[in-house]
Amino acid sequence: MKSRITIFLLGLFIFGLGQTAEAQDRKEAVQTYNSAREMVQNGEYQKAIDQFKKAIEVGNQLGPQGQDIVERAKGKLPEVYRQIALDEYRAFKQNQTIANLDATIDAFRETKDVAEEYDNSEVSNQANGVINQLLYSKSIIQYKQQNYQDALTTLDEVIANDPNYAKAYYQKGIVLKKIEGTELERSIELFDQAIEVGQKTNDSQIVSRARNAARDELIYRGAKATENKNFSRAKELLNRSLDYDSSSADAHYRLAQAYNKTQDWQQAVEHAKESLGLETGGRTDKAKIYFELGTAYQGLGQKENACGAFNNAAYGNFKSPAEHQMEYELKCESTTG
Repeated sequence: MKSRITIFLLGLFIFGLGQTAEAQDRKEAVQTYNSAREMVQNGEYQKAIDQFKKAIEVGNQLGPQGQDIVERAKGKLPEVYRQIALDEYRAFKQNQTIANLDATIDAFRETKDVAEEYDNSEVSNQANGVINQLLYSKSIIQYKQQNYQDALTTLDEVIANDPNYAKAYYQKGIVLKKIEGTELERSIELFDQAIEVGQKTNDSQIVSRARNAARDELIYRGAKATENKNFSRAKELLNRSLDYDSSSADAHYRLAQAYNKTQDWQQAVEHAKESLGLETGGRTDKAKIYFELGTAYQGLGQKENACGAFNNAAYGNFKSPAEHQMEYELKCESTTG
């Protein structure tokens, strides 16, 4: 009988020891968790990370009794990594170098990885968005430093991470324009992609910028083709520019020039008139357009209209050539004095 009582009492003692040890382990987990929170408040982020991980380890050893501590610690870890990344970003803003930006990007990537590990989609999505913004900023710095190939590589990374990042397509087109030997169509294709993605994502600003960039590049190439006497190519490029901006006074002016060169007088008249209607500048800006209009009218044999156009063109750099046409070629009744 005595042996049974002894065994029973021994069992109760061992059970009590187990409960005491378990309580002590839980107390340690709680204290570790609270210690980590204090470290976060004091900005000791790396120490806080170590303590939260320790709290998770102790909590897992407790089994069901420690799961609340485990979940709370897991919930805090992505936020701590985000704070570290934000500190890196503040350092970058103070000294905007590629090295500091790379450190910031790496910190946000680690934040994203930790958030995914602990199923925190909110922090993960935020970090991913910031990473793309930072990579885009990196490409701008590389572009300004004339590191064009590096900028393209960075922009490719942005697009791979988020195919709906419209600005990346636009900037890639801008970078390619700076690289000698780049085919025109490659840049235009990227501007078209920026427009398409921008429309899909309601980014009206980038749509406008991409349209203007495509227009300007086509006008520039068209004007160069006119200078090089490649008039059919000039007309093709300049007419394409109107697909991006039909109200471009410069495009219509350049077309008037090109059509005059090939003696397509009526076409030149129409584009010159269109340009005049769209031009918002003063007399200096309009003088060159009137000169092309006068040239076209002269080609059509419309002396009175030609004289009127050249009279309006006789200003600034166009004063002398316009007056020459009126006095010696057309023999207009009166010339400007």
